[in-house]
Amino acid sequence: MSDPDLKAVLKKHTGFWDRTEGPLLNVADARASLFAPLHGISITLADGSVLSDGTDVLTPEMIDPSTILDVTEFPMRTKPPVKGEPMMEGDLFVTRAPLGKFVWVEAVLGCDVVPRLDTGSIYSAPFMKSASQHTGIGKPEDSAWLAVLVEYTRQLVEDSDGDYQVTQCLQRGPIDLASAVLGHSRMCMAIYDDPDNLRDLIEVSANAFIAVAKAQQNQVPQLEGGYVNPFGIWSPGTVVRTQADVVSSISAQTYKDVFFPWDRYICEQFDYSVIHTHSGYLHHMEVVLEEKHPTAIQVSLDTGSTPHQVRDLLPIFKRVLEVKPLIVQGDMTLDEMNLLLDELPHKGLCISPWPFPMD
Repeated sequence: MSDPDLKAVLKKHTGFWDRTEGPLLNVADARASLFAPLHGISITLADGSVLSDGTDVLTPEMIDPSTILDVTEFPMRTKPPVKGEPMMEGDLFVTRAPLGKFVWVEAVLGCDVVPRLDTGSIYSAPFMKSASQHTGIGKPEDSAWLAVLVEYTRQLVEDSDGDYQVTQCLQRGPIDLASAVLGHSRMCMAIYDDPDNLRDLIEVSANAFIAVAKAQQNQVPQLEGGYVNPFGIWSPGTVVRTQADVVSSISAQTYKDVFFPWDRYICEQFDYSVIHTHSGYLHHMEVVLEEKHPTAIQVSLDTGSTPHQVRDLLPIFKRVLEVKPLIVQGDMTLDEMNLLLDELPHKGLCISPWPFPMD
């Protein structure tokens, strides 16, 4: 990619954030996906053995990033790299991040890391009996798991040689982290029974999130003064992705009062930010649109598992684009993709279907 071509791409990406250009599209014919149905997983451990069904918990010394450099990207790579040129799929950069199935921040907070080889899942086990135990959480910088993640990121940067963009690992936001360390039922009860300690736990979780995100970004060389986020979009500055999946269990008002201030706080530590949401529960959307941060919204389509279809979501998507950039990702038909392009403003819009809609 020549310098003028790269500058044109970066100008278009800047226009996404400013809502002055668009849309950004990735319609590469990629049959594989990060979001494919669950399947088994095989991990080669630091001692050369392969993770077996008898392993109940993973520990930091068991993981050597060099044996599990993730070969999966999103957007998916469908063309061979050209030495020295950033890889693109459509309008988006090809990205890689440390193993996306992993629960990195939960591990840093102290959760056991539990593999499920049959489904390919790696999940965290809650370890607190009450929110008051937040005082026992150690400093992120002292975590052996953070050291593994930083080394993983460094090795990805070295492996990429500038071809693909190394991005932040999957990090769940404060409400998801509180649910992870406490267990979901305890967290929900703490909203009413122990709000002060829950607030302190959320603060600790948010600060751990920030430390983990910045530790990774410190390993990644800038691209023309900016960074690429996990969705393949470059920003002319620092960038972060957060999420609030557990908002599905609470009201919009509770989210606004208890949890959203910490999503906003996380986003305020970076120049640009995206919050990941799901189309099946967007009742909290007005909350995230009220403030400057986060600076963009991403919606993953749950149209196969929830009553809301793409057409039903158009009013919400239009409302988002009145205020902030919008990324729509998910399984969609060609008619649905065209519907989005026909009905939505293009400035500040990114559409990334997977797999490519053919019918």
